[in-house]
Amino acid sequence: MARSKKSLLYIGTHRYIAAIDPANGDELWRTKLPHGGFNVPSILIKGPFLYVGHAGHVYCLTRRYGEIVWANGLPKMGYQTVILAMEGAEGTSSHVGAAAAQQQQQAAAAAAAAG
Repeated sequence: MARSKKSLLYIGTHRYIAAIDPANGDELWRTKLPHGGFNVPSILIKGPFLYVGHAGHVYCLTRRYGEIVWANGLPKMGYQTVILAMEGAEGTSSHVGAAAAQQQQQAAAAAAAAG
């Protein structure tokens, strides 16, 4: 698969993280995470790395090729969704984002009903 230096779209689903060229939808790389589950991965972007939380594990991947640099099994913390945060980083967590979107929709509906 081709490698790109431009901004990429990073996606996570099931046990996979992938980079997509947002201009044409071409998949540039795909990495299968070594530990599974049906959790949706959370992704944090900082510098040349992606930090991925998934099924009770945290991974550091290179943004350019999707290679796993390191993994932490988070011993004795469970195997559920991992939420990531780092100062100065950009990230996404479907669970947090969905909850925030739902709260915004409820607030807008309440404001519309009151007005």
